[in-house]
Amino acid sequence: MSLQPLNHTNIVLIPKSAHPSSPLDFRSISLCSVFYKIISKTIANRLQKVLDSCIDPAQSAFVPGRLITDNVLLAYEILHTLRNKRVGKKGYMAFKIDMSKAYDRVEWGFLKQMMIKMGFDEEWVARIMHCITTFTYSVILNGVLGMVFNPERGLRQGDPFSPLLFLICSEGLSTLLRLAAEEGKLKGIQASRRRPQISHLLFADDCILFEEATERGITTFEQILKEYEECSGQCNNYGKSTMFFSSNTLETVRANLSDRLGVKRSNNCENYLGLPTMVGQRKRGAFQHLKDSIKMRIDNWSTRLLSQGGKEVFIKAILQAIPTYTMSCFLLPMSTCYEMEQLMANFWWQKGKGKRGIHWCPWHKLCELKDEGGLGYRNLAKFNLALLTKQGWRLIDNLTSLLARTLKAKYYQNSDFLRSELGNSPSYIWKSIWAAKGLLLSGLSWRVGNGSNIKIEEDTWVPNPIVCWSRKQTIGKMLLMYQTLSSIETEHGSRS
Repeated sequence: MSLQPLNHTNIVLIPKSAHPSSPLDFRSISLCSVFYKIISKTIANRLQKVLDSCIDPAQSAFVPGRLITDNVLLAYEILHTLRNKRVGKKGYMAFKIDMSKAYDRVEWGFLKQMMIKMGFDEEWVARIMHCITTFTYSVILNGVLGMVFNPERGLRQGDPFSPLLFLICSEGLSTLLRLAAEEGKLKGIQASRRRPQISHLLFADDCILFEEATERGITTFEQILKEYEECSGQCNNYGKSTMFFSSNTLETVRANLSDRLGVKRSNNCENYLGLPTMVGQRKRGAFQHLKDSIKMRIDNWSTRLLSQGGKEVFIKAILQAIPTYTMSCFLLPMSTCYEMEQLMANFWWQKGKGKRGIHWCPWHKLCELKDEGGLGYRNLAKFNLALLTKQGWRLIDNLTSLLARTLKAKYYQNSDFLRSELGNSPSYIWKSIWAAKGLLLSGLSWRVGNGSNIKIEEDTWVPNPIVCWSRKQTIGKMLLMYQTLSSIETEHGSRS
């Protein structure tokens, strides 16, 4: 059955700036039909189940079990290592690449060969290729539908499985980098003297490469990127790319390597995936953009007539969601959380734009549950700690992730996260996650299996023990002779 009748797509041009003057100032959005999206979503759901086993661990976009925060934390940790490397003959560099029109340039032949090389069934590949090669386009300009035309490459951004297919395409770049590392052409960078070695991080089309700051390293990158461009159809925009070097890299080396590719240098690497890559002593200044964003939203809505119920929904759904992404990675200063809450409280009690109202009760009372007389607003400081506790739990629950292996090699090689120490010269990322360890320990208990890893005196393994103090002492004296729960079972079995 042909999908041609259902596979027609309208393109709407969204301006990127207030006064667009060229086609580059527009973002094209594809509007697929509902019937086609049902078919495409079904394929995407099946494809998503196997992505974790065939996509490089350095890619964290759209793969179940991986989060965007993984790449943010990894990039921050590596760049922290580069900033602190002030001695040694070898310098290191971070090369942030900007892909120009990444989805629109994907070559269909390359995508097909990548899926076949990955081991997908040829019939399955044929069905996917039928979906992406039979669509037609029409451009809507000033409300008028233009002529129909057939594309020869590219993926539609409105297609449910386009992001997944782009991951398969970008796996070509990961494979080239991985083969170069195996052949010794690339060394990558290590956050500590122990493994793992990281040569690149990917989040969809957002790519950052790591290597020694040498002529050999930049030559290898240049060859790999050129080969990837020729095969996949991608185009690297070196004019928008940036390079960041470790502190011990000579100025002449920095100039030579950046001028060779025509890439601008940066002393402080720009934001990565929307979050800062450096938080220094002035932490309030690093997170000032959160307060500015909240204030801008409040100013835009203060001129509109909102009931108290409307204000409640606006605060919960919009204002308190603004800092969530940042709080998932960084421990915000208490003063910053307090100032953001003050902005929300002023908006809640005000009678109009610029008209300060009377605060009839403190904000922390409004943060209580509705059953307890509050309105259920979030306490931002506690919510920040809860989000960081989730990061700590992922280090325990997903030991094979690239982030967990990197932090373990650097901060707790011979231990686990629950017994880790802050260490010397830790990054702000590690300080933030480590600060939430106490909250994690307070609510954590073992699920008893064979008992081989549970230490009787140190670990929490008895849920809600309801025994009197004298009985606790008696049980404690009986268990002192054993080290783990498994030793009790072994001793009991031998006696019987």
